[in-house]
Amino acid sequence: MKTSNSNLDSAAYLKASESYCFAVFPTGSTQMRSRPMKFYANPLIANGWFRIHRSYLVNPEFVLQISEDRENIFLRNGTVLPISRRNRSKVIKWRNNK
Repeated sequence: MKTSNSNLDSAAYLKASESYCFAVFPTGSTQMRSRPMKFYANPLIANGWFRIHRSYLVNPEFVLQISEDRENIFLRNGTVLPISRRNRSKVIKWRNNK
């Protein structure tokens, strides 16, 4: 199954919402996708994206920093996203390797 990721590459992050997901762009605009996030997850992760939460996949190009308490991730456009407890150590390792 081929995934159309051409315009997803410019998205800052994906947010899951039931059986849909939303691509959120740095400008704040969103684009609803008619498939669940798991449909896009593997191709995007192969391109360097990272899952920080069950509901969020983040494009590393837009990550500014991780909060000191490691509970949130800050994006260049001012967006703050939660990091799940389960993924915190993975996110720290991922960020240190960048």
